[in-house]
Amino acid sequence: MIETIAPGEFDKKKLAPLYARINAAYQNASSTNIMWFEPAQVPDAFAGFVESVGFKTPPGGQVDSPNHVLNDHTYCCVLGADVCSGGEPAPGMEKKCLAWHEKKLGARTKDAERLGVPLIISEFGACLDS
Repeated sequence: MIETIAPGEFDKKKLAPLYARINAAYQNASSTNIMWFEPAQVPDAFAGFVESVGFKTPPGGQVDSPNHVLNDHTYCCVLGADVCSGGEPAPGMEKKCLAWHEKKLGARTKDAERLGVPLIISEFGACLDS
């Protein structure tokens, strides 16, 4: 049976404990190591919806940790097959894609502020080859 997971729940129940174990190893090696962590892409952000990440604190750390960075991605193709049916957004989708990126970046900026850590968008663009 496939477990249905609500937005944020995979982050909280699966990723946070995994990242906390990784962070412990990082900190064991050096207290100045910085851990980049990211939320699940689906269902946290999909088909035009963006939910807050499920992390209550940076994994294995506290709010305002100097040793954590929230990382995420933003691609226009997650808006649906009609947006990128040819592999990239069709002409005329510019405003829809821009609105998506602004929405996703706005939500993740709030998440990073709530967690007290920097935000890095390490992957971004339209869809496949951009």
